[in-house]
Formats: sequence, C-alpha cells, structure tokens
Amino acid sequence: MSPFPTRTHTCGELRLCNVGERVVLCGWVQKLRTISADLYFLPLRDSYGTTQLVYRSSSDPEKSHLLKDELLKLSPESVICIEGIVVKRPVETINNHSMTGEIEIELDKLYCLNPANKLPFAPHEKNIPNEETRMRYRCIDLRRDSLQSNLRKRSLASWTIKDFLYFLNLGFVEVETPALFKSTPEGAREFIVPTRTKSLFYTLSQSPQQYKQLLMVGGIDKYFQFARCFRDEDLRSDRQPEFTQIDLEMSFASINNIMSLTEGLITKVWKQVIGVDLNDNLSFPRISYEDAMNKYGSDKPDTRYDLEIKDISKFVPGMSESSEHIIECLIIKNGRILTGSEIKFLKTLNHGFEPDFIKITPDNINSWLLESIITRYTSHISQRQEAATNELGVEVGDLMIINKRRRITEGNWTLLGRLRSHVAGILESKGALKIPSSKYNFLWIESFPLFTRDRENNKLVSTHHPFTAPVSGDLKLLLTDPEKVRGQHYDLVVNGVEIGGGSVRIHSPLLQKIILDDILKMSRAKKSEFDHLINALGYGCPPHGGIALGLDRIMSVICNTSSIREVMAFPKVASGADLSVSSPSELSKEKIREYKVDVLEEKDDKDIIDDITIGRSWPTMSLRDVTYTKVEMC
Repeated sequence: MSPFPTRTHTCGELRLCNVGERVVLCGWVQKLRTISADLYFLPLRDSYGTTQLVYRSSSDPEKSHLLKDELLKLSPESVICIEGIVVKRPVETINNHSMTGEIEIELDKLYCLNPANKLPFAPHEKNIPNEETRMRYRCIDLRRDSLQSNLRKRSLASWTIKDFLYFLNLGFVEVETPALFKSTPEGAREFIVPTRTKSLFYTLSQSPQQYKQLLMVGGIDKYFQFARCFRDEDLRSDRQPEFTQIDLEMSFASINNIMSLTEGLITKVWKQVIGVDLNDNLSFPRISYEDAMNKYGSDKPDTRYDLEIKDISKFVPGMSESSEHIIECLIIKNGRILTGSEIKFLKTLNHGFEPDFIKITPDNINSWLLESIITRYTSHISQRQEAATNELGVEVGDLMIINKRRRITEGNWTLLGRLRSHVAGILESKGALKIPSSKYNFLWIESFPLFTRDRENNKLVSTHHPFTAPVSGDLKLLLTDPEKVRGQHYDLVVNGVEIGGGSVRIHSPLLQKIILDDILKMSRAKKSEFDHLINALGYGCPPHGGIALGLDRIMSVICNTSSIREVMAFPKVASGADLSVSSPSELSKEKIREYKVDVLEEKDDKDIIDDITIGRSWPTMSLRDVTYTKVEMC
C-alpha cells in the first residue's frame, strides 16, 4: 500500500480565507465532469461536505498527462487523497447551495487509495432504491447525507443528555446493568440465550427494570444509563428487537420530581440538537388516560390538530353515566371532500365494529341523528335533534362518524381514535389540514389503570408491569374493585409518538406480594422468579421511581423520519433480520451440541399475523404449513 500524506482539512471546511493555501483532502469521488480535453471538474466528498476539484493542463505536459490519466481511471465512490492549491471560483461559477461553493482546489497530485467496484446503487442520487436493497447494502446507504446527519444528531443528543445529568450537579451515577438476565413474566417475549450447562438459560434483558430497583435498595440514589434492551416482538416502523433506552431512577422522588427533570432534559436536547426552544418556563401539559381516550381515542394523541371526539350519549334517551356503553362521534368539518373510495378505506379499519358515516346535506341537516346508529337503540330522539346540531356545530358539508363503544376504555386506541389519525392524514394530503412538522406538542399521559382485564382468559394483568405503585387514594379499592385502581404511571408523548414511560414503583414487599398473589394470581413457580426483588424490598428499600426514554423514537421525531430505522446505523427489517450481515444465521451441528440443545423441524398452524406500520397496513400472512425452528434440550 503506497504512502499518502495526512489530510489537512475536511471537504466541508475550506472557505475564501483559505485561498492560496496548499491543502490535502481525502474522500470519495463523485462523477467526473469533462469540459474539454484540458479541463475537468471532480467533486470530492467526505463526512463533512463536498469540495470541487479542478484539473487544468499545466506547462509540464508529462505531469499533466499522468494526472489526467489517473483522473480518467477513477470510478465513482473510489477513495482518493489529493494535494492542491485553494483558488477562488469565478463569480459566474459560484455555488450558493454549497458551504464550499466559493472555492475550488487546483489539483496537482492524486493518490488512489482504493478504487470502487460498481456499486449496487449510487448513494447520492435522488431516486434511491427500496428499503430492502438499502438495508442489504447499509454500508453504502450510510453515505447518504440524511443518514449521516441523523447519526450525528443522535451522537450530539447522547452527549447532551450525559452533560445534563453529569454537570448540573444532579447527583446521577451512570451504572451499567447486565444484558444477560433470567426469564421473568413481564409481558413481551424474550430472546433466550443457551448456556453450556444443561437446562440453564439466560434471557436478554427486556429492560433494566429490576436491576435499577435493586440499585435503589443499594443506595445509589440517582442512577442512569443508555441501556440496550431486547424484545422478541412483531416489528413495526417504531419497533426494533434491540433498542436503546435512556434509563433513569431516583430515590425519594415524586411524580412531579421525575416529570420536571425529564422536561428539563428534553428541553435541553431539543435546544442543543435542532435549536428549538421549548420554553423553559412552561411545564408540559398533563392529561389523564381516561380523558385522552375519550377526547382523542388514543393514549398517545397527536394534539397538533383538533378533531376531538365528542360523547353524544346525552342525546340518546335511556343512556346515563352509569350505562355500560356510550355513543360518540367524530365531526370532520368540510368532510365532503373525502371521496367514496377514501370512506370505503376508512370503513375497512372498523375491527369488527360498524360505525356510521353520514355526510351532512341540506336534506339531512335536521335529521342526521335519525339516520345514525342511535336508531338501533331508540327512535325517540327527534326532539333532541336540534340541540345536538347546535351544540356540536354541525354544518352542511360535514362528515359525521358515529360509533358505540364500551364506556371503560382499554388498550391504546378506540375505533374513532384510529379513524381520527387516518382522517388527519387524508385531509393533510388534500391540503385541507395543516400539521406543522416543526411544531412539537408534548403531553404527559397519567393515571393509567393499574390492571387490565384479559377477556380471553378472564383474568387481570398488569397494564404496564407488576412493579408500578397504585395511586394512594385508590388503595382501598385494591382488593374490592381492582379494575378501578389507577397506577402512578406516566407516558411522555410528542406529536402522537410515545417517547418514554415510567412510574413510581412499589417499595413495600407486602404490597408487592398482595399484587402478585391476590390480584395477578401468579403461580408459586412464576412468583418465585421475583423472589430476589421482593426480598430486596424488605431490606430497607426507599420510595423510588423513574422513567425510560426511547432514544430511537426521540431521534426519529427530531430528525422527522417515518421510521426509527432511519436513525439507527444497522437496524433490522420487519422480519427481524439484519440484511447487511445476514443475521440471524444457522449454527453448525457441533456448536448446537456444545450448548446441549437440539433443533427440531415442525409444522405449526399459527394464527394470522397482522403487521401494521405507521400510515399503511401490510397484507396479512397465514403461517399455515410454514416450517419453523423449535429448540429443545437434548
């Protein structure tokens, strides 16, 4: 390998003040532009920018010929090192769209460090290939300016967070917790890691939840780390099997303490990374889970636009606040602009329910209630029609979507909540709704139900995890009406994206046992998997709480990308594979035997998987007759 000189500048650094200097640059060449036999232009790019190189024939014919010959041999994306003199561009050739557009390098020496073979795609062309191709050749895809920018912003955000927690004298200690954990019934599927000891397995940690609670018992007081987490779940545009959490935990902290700290951290990141001032003097708004579900139909609502859902049960005779169900509606102003095919698409999202879609015309402005779902329950509503129209502000041209649902909400969405999100996308595409991408509406969602009814198995499960403390005022309901108990849990949402969640934890071993035994009714075998934690709580555990912020989702919002894959260096595709290195891969039989497991091929008739990504639904896939891998002990 031939020696080459050390670079003196980057390709985004040189300005008019450098004119006359002799410089050394290194980078990737782009397409050579031929002006004449004696004049060539060659853009040279590195991670910091692009500088134009210029070749002009000199008074030394032999030297000029050799340099020209080297230029003509270069293929796009070859790596080179050059020497030359910085010169000012003629006024008529100045490129105002480039940081280095006022200068160019008069080329006199060239070193080809590594010629590039033909690339599967050119990373800087406007028409980039599909995502699968880009993921397969991720090392080339990473050269794109957008990915370079995203990863640099991610790096800056990480340093900003550490600076915030370290240098403001907040008392935080960075502690790394193990990635190799044990199987515990916390919710998501785990990745299993075999050991060379028969019947013993690790699992990859879903989160540092139990370790950080043990750190509080150990007197660390304030802990944080950038934690790698692993969950074997269906992938979407905002999910990956491995992801990064900014994990925080504090002893003797209230919900207000944790929220205030988080708001300061987020404000600092937004200011430092993209120069957006979120206003240090204002706290983020708060809303209860129940109110969020009733007004927006989602526990992570986008509040940059209105489209609030209205409860219209009071216009239905016989329905009261004690009724099991409610009637609600979504009013889309000037909804007549939605086409028949768009409404037909919206109807496919009903998930088994049958909402009514009513376009308000001059003929039905005074009778739309009679055309709605309400008439299935009562016909005595004519006297309330005028009151409903006036109170809701219904006008000709509006589109009414009316639905009946259970009063007590469960899960992440209601039907009208999903429709609200899709309708907003349709209206924005038509120019009828403006959702500013540069606006950041942060919102705390709190007072989630501590338990949720698993209706298939008719049992209670933890809404989040079994270590969340109940709201103190609801403790009296714990054994008598646990479904009404609220948890001290809170999620942070921005523009419809949940970027973090946390809670005040249970620090009493007695209360933790009651929840595991009497509410969740865990078997002795399952409960024993938490013995280490329950024992630790009894050793003098301080009250504590914390939050986990998703770094990948935060960066996706900051970088305004549709997928967290665009802010990760080497993400997995929807199947869970890393196409750039062909993982996961098979192991040799010898390696498998070393870990005392056997691989059996089986047929399994699975349920249909519905893989939904933001903004579109993939076709469902049946796994009937699909062979899958089953691992068993030898």
